[in-house]
Amino acid sequence: MVIDVEETADRTRPTATQLARAVGQGRQVGAALRHLDRAGSEPDAILVAEALARFLVARCESRHAGWRVVRQVVVDSPADAPWEKCARRAVPRVAEDLLRLSAEGSRTPLARAQHVAARCRAEEIAGHVDRVVLLTDLGLDSSGVVSAERWRTALGSAVGARSREQVARAVERSLRP
Repeated sequence: MVIDVEETADRTRPTATQLARAVGQGRQVGAALRHLDRAGSEPDAILVAEALARFLVARCESRHAGWRVVRQVVVDSPADAPWEKCARRAVPRVAEDLLRLSAEGSRTPLARAQHVAARCRAEEIAGHVDRVVLLTDLGLDSSGVVSAERWRTALGSAVGARSREQVARAVERSLRP
């Protein structure tokens, strides 16, 4: 008797719907990432990507140090950002990015996926932050005109920072001509 390993593995793997449900409950996140890496181009992959996106966006608060630093910089500014609204708006962008990463054909580790979510959250909040005030607060030159898209990118690039000073350097680097 010959056992087809591929066929056996397919029967034991959870479906996209089962994985999406499990991720919604905070379980099988690694399996969901592997599913996207393996089957990201399939029609039901969007279910898994959206579930992962919701999970990762929520997880930024507790598991992404760079996001917490950027968030604190914004909280310390006079900005009154709609945090939850921006988090909800980041979810579809994170899902798209996860599907794009899966199309690249390489493995997507949890840390990379989490960083994507943090970047998207920072980019979403950027539109609610007064650039001039925040740049001045960070000790940066705020006299130049910065487009909304460059500002989004600059704040998104800061999620790799671990301190206020590193946020300032990341934003400054990103805004250089």
